[in-house]
Amino acid sequence: MASIGTQVNSTVVGIISAVIFILVGIALGPTVLAAAADINATAMADVFMGDVLVTLAQFIGFFYYLGVVLGGLGGIWASVKYRG
Repeated sequence: MASIGTQVNSTVVGIISAVIFILVGIALGPTVLAAAADINATAMADVFMGDVLVTLAQFIGFFYYLGVVLGGLGGIWASVKYRG
């Protein structure tokens, strides 16, 4: 019985941690997008491969939110997987 309680406790803590991770990631999203908006072609004109950086800057929001969602799903999956 004690092992069942331990498994339930670790599952609940894992799910709560994953939800907090997702919420903090979503809350920080506008800050990340604002920082990415400061990357423009004029500022990167003299930088080596600046045009590549400008192109990648357009995808920063997508990759950020994709990482938050996949990280949250991975955290939830890790907390609920069977440990038998």
